[in-house]
Amino acid sequence: MTEPASKRARGFRCECWTQSQTTGARTLIDSITVETPAQAIRYIRVAVRTITPALNPEAFDEAWLWLDTDAHQALTNAKPYIVTLHDHRATIQWTARPVDFLKLTARQAINHPARKEQYRAPAQD
Repeated sequence: MTEPASKRARGFRCECWTQSQTTGARTLIDSITVETPAQAIRYIRVAVRTITPALNPEAFDEAWLWLDTDAHQALTNAKPYIVTLHDHRATIQWTARPVDFLKLTARQAINHPARKEQYRAPAQD
């Protein structure tokens, strides 16, 4: 009899959090589990590039400086990696940390959580 394939896998948990500068409320915006450091870094880089036009000038410069850094070393060495941007409205933080996770279902591709796919655009008049 053959042994079942391992249900545990090594990967990275990536999250995006915001914290309001006025109320201090902290909100989880998005999260994803990926298999490689490169996928974790790509997730953060795409998100940072997407929001940079809406940032104040200081946060914009901070974001583009981060895009030039190499986070791969930290993640390859199984250390968490954090990117934090401070805007006048909110603090935005992306984290990528190594995790062991259970393979419960097979994924066809790397997708955002289901809630993102379930979003329906507002009806047009």
